[in-house]
Amino acid sequence: MSVLGISDKTKTVYVGDSAIYGRPIAANQLIIPISFPSLVPSDYRSLGEYPGLIFLEDMYEPAAGIKRGRVYCLPISNKDWMQSVFVRQVEWAGIAPALVQEQYFYHYQIYKMPHYISDTNSNQAILGDGKYASFWKVVAVEQVFGGDIVVTLKSTRTNGVLPVLLPQAMSSEYYQRLSITLDEVQAANRRISPFHLVESCRNSAAFAVGIAIDDTSSDLGHGLKKLAVKMPNNTLSVNAGQIIARLHSRAKTNAQAQYNTRDITEEDAQTALHCLSLLLVELGLARY
Repeated sequence: MSVLGISDKTKTVYVGDSAIYGRPIAANQLIIPISFPSLVPSDYRSLGEYPGLIFLEDMYEPAAGIKRGRVYCLPISNKDWMQSVFVRQVEWAGIAPALVQEQYFYHYQIYKMPHYISDTNSNQAILGDGKYASFWKVVAVEQVFGGDIVVTLKSTRTNGVLPVLLPQAMSSEYYQRLSITLDEVQAANRRISPFHLVESCRNSAAFAVGIAIDDTSSDLGHGLKKLAVKMPNNTLSVNAGQIIARLHSRAKTNAQAQYNTRDITEEDAQTALHCLSLLLVELGLARY
C-alpha cells in the first residue's frame, strides 16, 4: 500500500511504498483537496495549509466527466514529518555529505473509504474548496494489486449548463431580474444541497413563465396553467415547468410524509436544472 509525502521545503509530492523511499509524481498528475459531506473526520486531521484528505488524480476524461485516482489522508499520529533518504541520495548526488540538508515530509496514507463501503449512499464528494469547489459522486471503489484503493468519481455539477439569455427578448427590467434569479441558480449549483438547487430553479422558472404570460406575480403552478392557455402548442415549456414544480413539492418534508415519497437526490436537482434550461429556450428567452 502506497504512501504520499509532501516536502515542506519544495512542496514536491512523492509517492512510494514507504515514507522514506518514493518517486515524484508525474507532472500532469493533480493533487486536489477532497472532502465527503457525510464523513465525520475522526481518522484524519488537517494541519495548516495541508488538508486532511487529498485526491491524487490518475486519469481524467472531460467528455465523460470521470476522474480516477486515490484518496490519501493525513493520519492522527506522531508521524507528522518524515525524512526522505531517496531525495538526499538521488536528487542531491555529488553534494558534500556535510552540506546535505535533510528534507522532511508531511506523510499521507491511503484512505480506505470505510464511510462509502459501509454505506454506498454516502457517495457525495467535493473537490477543491470555496468558490473553486466542484461536485462529484463516488461511482466505484476498487482495491488493486498492492493494496491501494482506486476511487472513480463522476461530475454532478457543471457550470455553464444554463443557456445564454437574450436581452432583446424581454424588457431591460425583466432581463436584469431574470439574470439575478439565474445567478442564484448558479450559486446553488456550487452548493452540496440538492434542495437549494431545486428551489432556485423553481424561483427562476416562475419568473421566466411570468415574463411569457406578462404576469410576474403568479407562482409557478398558476403561471403554467396560464401559459398552457396562451401557448397551447408549447407543451415542452409547460411539461418542463411542471417537472420543476413537482420536484420542488417533493422536497418539502410535509409532502414526503403525506405522499410517502423519497428524498430529493443529486440527480433530481440536475434534472430540475436541465428542465429550467429547456424552459428558457422554448420560451424564446435564451439560446444554447
